[in-house]
Amino acid sequence: MALAGCATGPTQYQPRTLSVAQQEVVDQKPPSLRPLYRALFEEGRRNEVLNLMEIGAAAFHLQEYDLARAAFDQAIVNIESVYADNDAAHRARSLWYEEGEKEFKGEPYERSMVFYYRGLLFLREGDYGNARAAFMSGLLQDAFAEEEQHATDFASLIFLAGWAARLDGNGSLAKQHFAEYRRLRPNGPLPDDDDNTLVIAETGSAPRKLADGVGHYQLVYRRGREIQTQGARLETAAVSQSLFPIEDVFFQASTRGGRTVDRIIEGKVQFKKSAEATGDALTSVSDSSVLAGLSTSAGGAVAAGFHTITAIGVAAQGLSARSRTRADTRYWRRLPDQIHLTTVRSDPVSNGSRMVFLDADGALMVDSVATIAVHYDGKGNGFAFVRSTPEGVSP
Repeated sequence: MALAGCATGPTQYQPRTLSVAQQEVVDQKPPSLRPLYRALFEEGRRNEVLNLMEIGAAAFHLQEYDLARAAFDQAIVNIESVYADNDAAHRARSLWYEEGEKEFKGEPYERSMVFYYRGLLFLREGDYGNARAAFMSGLLQDAFAEEEQHATDFASLIFLAGWAARLDGNGSLAKQHFAEYRRLRPNGPLPDDDDNTLVIAETGSAPRKLADGVGHYQLVYRRGREIQTQGARLETAAVSQSLFPIEDVFFQASTRGGRTVDRIIEGKVQFKKSAEATGDALTSVSDSSVLAGLSTSAGGAVAAGFHTITAIGVAAQGLSARSRTRADTRYWRRLPDQIHLTTVRSDPVSNGSRMVFLDADGALMVDSVATIAVHYDGKGNGFAFVRSTPEGVSP
C-alpha cells in the first residue's frame, strides 16, 4: 500500500491493485460482500484485521456462516500474534507498540467481540467446548489494554461461557461462570433448568473513535449516531418475553476495568475524574478480579480449568506508544451498541416466533419486527440470532 500525504494532515494510503487471483476471490463472493473483500486486498496488512472483522460480522449477519468463520479465524491468528499471554506475543507486542503507523489489531472491546462471534459460531455447530474456549479468550482480550492491568467485566462473555459449559454437561463449571456473571449483573436472569435455546438480539450502531485536541493526537470514544432501538422482545405463540440487555458495547469501548476513559494520548489512558456512569450503570468488579489461567492446546481450545481472580502480567509489558502520532480512529463499524439475550425452551416443531424491537420508552419501533429462525444442532439445542437494522452500515 503506497503512502502519500503532507505534514498538516493524516497519512493517505493508496489502494493496491488486485492481482488476477485476488479478483477471482472477490468475484466468487456474494455481491453484498464483494466490496469488503476488495477492501481487504486493496488495503493490505495495515487494515487486514479490521477488514476481516467487517467481513466476519457482515457474513454472520447475512447467515454466510462459512465465510464468517474463515474471516474470524484469520483475524484471531493476527490478533493472537500480538495479544496472547506468552513470551512470543509479549515480544511482538513490544515491537508493535513502538511503530508509528501500526497494523490495526483493534481495541480491547473489538478484539473481545471477535471471540464473541467466533464462540457463537461454535455454539451454533454444537461444539460447546470450543465455544467456551472462544468466550474465555474474549475475556482475556478484554484484560489486555494500553499499558495497565485491568479487570475484565464483559458480562455477556461470562454468561455465554456458562451457557456453553452447561450444554457441555459441566454443571459445576457453568455454576462458577454464572456466579461471576451475577457479580456483574445482579439482576440478570439465569437459564431455567429445561431451557435449551439461546436467543440473541443486537441493536444500535458501533461505538465511534474520534481524534481530539490540538494536532488530533488524542483519542476519544463516542456512542454511535442516532440510535433509536433500545430493547427487544421475543414473541411466540406461548410467551412474550423481554430480552435482557446484557452488554452495552459502548461502555466496553469507553471504559477500562469499569473506569470511564476520558481520552487516550500516545497510548496512555486518562480517566475521567468524576464517577459519572457511561451507558448502563454496571456493577464494578474488584480491582483484583482479572482473568487469567488461560492456556492453549493443540486444537486452539482453552484448558478446562481457569481462575477468574488471578492476575495476568499485563501491567509491566511495555504497552505505551513510543512515538507521537495522530490518534488512530479506525474502528469496527458493524458492531452493535447493545447485546440482548434470553434463554427459552423450544423444539424444532415450534414456529411463528418473532422479535420486536423497542424504543427507549418500550414502545414498538416502526418496521422493526423480525421473524426468528431457530437453528438446532445435532444435540437438540437451539440458537437464534437477530440484528436490528444498524444505522448507517450496510449490510
